Order: sequence, then structure tokens, then C-alpha cells
Amino acid sequence: MALSYDKILLTLALVQAIALGLVPSQSWSQEKYPSRPIEMVVAFPAGGFADVTGRIFAEEMSKVLNTPIAPINKGGATGSLAATSMLSAAKDGYSILVNTLGGMVLAPVTLKDIKYDTNKDFHPVAFITSAPDGLTVRAESPYKNLNDLIDAAQKNPNKLSYGTAGTGVGGHFNSLILSQVTGIKIKHVPYKGGGEYIPALLGGHLDFVIGTAIATLPQESAGKLRTLALLGGNKMKGLPSVPTTAELGIKGNYLDSWSGAFVTAGTPKPVIDTLIAAAEKVIKSKEFASRIEKTGGIVQYIAPADFRSMIERDKNTALEIAKKEGLGQGSK
Repeated sequence: MALSYDKILLTLALVQAIALGLVPSQSWSQEKYPSRPIEMVVAFPAGGFADVTGRIFAEEMSKVLNTPIAPINKGGATGSLAATSMLSAAKDGYSILVNTLGGMVLAPVTLKDIKYDTNKDFHPVAFITSAPDGLTVRAESPYKNLNDLIDAAQKNPNKLSYGTAGTGVGGHFNSLILSQVTGIKIKHVPYKGGGEYIPALLGGHLDFVIGTAIATLPQESAGKLRTLALLGGNKMKGLPSVPTTAELGIKGNYLDSWSGAFVTAGTPKPVIDTLIAAAEKVIKSKEFASRIEKTGGIVQYIAPADFRSMIERDKNTALEIAKKEGLGQGSK
């Protein structure tokens, strides 16, 4: 009886300790998610496509989850630096990755020593938005339309320089496609994101840039930049008068940029389900659509399973282009 009595006393003491906060309650029950602030790791520097759309997504998600979400920029290596760092983060849903076509599809195809396979190591939470890439010059550029620029590049091989958000990003791939179909030779200058290549263009260090038109739209609206064409066939509400390459008769299977939110594989299913449900509510809301469309993005809800299939399809397209251009040393 003495042993049983001691056990009872021990149990009562432990319950009292929990009530007083001396012992973490998690040892007795699973904490509700989310119960503390969430960190949203944005895979590119401030000012670019992933950053602009990611911050809007974070703000709207925080309202639905009733939890602070703090965006943290971690740019580098075409978005793969942030993705790689996520692999060692706790798989608890308190670190969410916002990355793009470049970081989740193209970097594993083109860069060496990539440690992750997107569809194996990550679980998609949300397809945030997509947008066509644009070819943009300074407002005072002598090139008034895309054909002017192509003519100049054909007459002066490797003289014109252009910036993108990095080697192997969508803008870089689209520039390769444009070069293939027009026969031009242009000089690539990779940066870490729109937050870097836009100032370089404004400062006269580049002849043009190729990247998501979302990133250049604010400076375009201010009259400092001018987009000559959107690469592909998708128009933008924010740039209704800018023609697409399809309208101009310039062929090419161009890749649209997209940004999405991910957690690492192994995150508990109830946590993933909570995030997916919150993300669906956000993306289908009028407030989110209005905010994203003002940046130039296209809003559409895509279920995580369909997003995963899109990633695989984009990867196969990228592998084909990379093989032609000799960029497939890191392909998987």
C-alpha cells in the first residue's frame, strides 16, 4: 500500500507542478497549432517577385490563423539556399518556405550539389500566384519595342547586357528561349533578385532585364521603366498595352514565373492540413486577389496535389531546355 500511496503523491505533485508552470504541459498533451509566431522564409531578397507576393500571403495568412507570421529574406543560389536551409529546420510548421519556379524547379536542374528533390523533400501548402516574365528597359532606352532590341542584338552580338534574378531562374531560361528562336547573342548578368537587378537597370549598368513583370511594375508605373513585351501568351492587367511575344509572332515555350509556399516533408499531417485549409481560404478571398492583382500577379486556386504535378511538368520542360544549353549538370 505504501508504494501505491507514494505513486499517488507523485502524480498529485506533478499535476500541481504543471499547473504552476514548472513542467511543460506538452509532456502531457499536444499543443494546439499554431500557438506561437511562424517564420516565413522568403528565398529571394527584398523587392522581388517572391518577396512582394510572399509578404502579402504572410499578412493574409496571419489573419486567418490569428498568429503573427514574420517574413525573413534568405536569398542566394537561385532560391536553393533558403530551400536547403529548410531541410535542417524543425518539422513543426513554424518555418514556411516561400519559393519560386527558380528555386523549386530550375535550381535542382541547373546547379551542382543541390541537396533536395522538391516533390520528395517538401510538401506544397499553397500556389500563391503566377506572372509572365517581361523584357524591360529604362524609360529613356533607345529601344522602343522588342523588334528594335532584337535588331540591335543581331547587329551587335554579345554587346547588349541583361540582368535576371540569377543563373537558372525563369528569367534566365526565358532569355535562352528568346535567344534560340531569334538567333541573338546577349550577355547575361545574374543577380540575387529583382531587388538587385532593378537598381542596376535604373543605374544604367544593364541594357535590359528579363524577369517577372511584378517586380518591375512599380517603377514602370512611376515612369522610370518600360516593358517592351511579355514572354509567352499571358497578358497582365497591370500592363494592358504591353504585347506578348505570342502577339508579336515570336515563338517559344516560355515559362511563367510562380511563387508558392511549402513545408518540409515530415511535418505532421494535422499541421499541414491546418496550413492548407488556411491558404485555400486566403487565396479564394477577394482581399487577397485584389492585393495580388494590383502587383500584376494572376490569382487562381490550385490544390496541392495539382501543384505537385505542375512542378513535375515544369521540371521536365526545364530539363529539355537545360540539355540543349548545357546547363543540366545538376539535373536529377
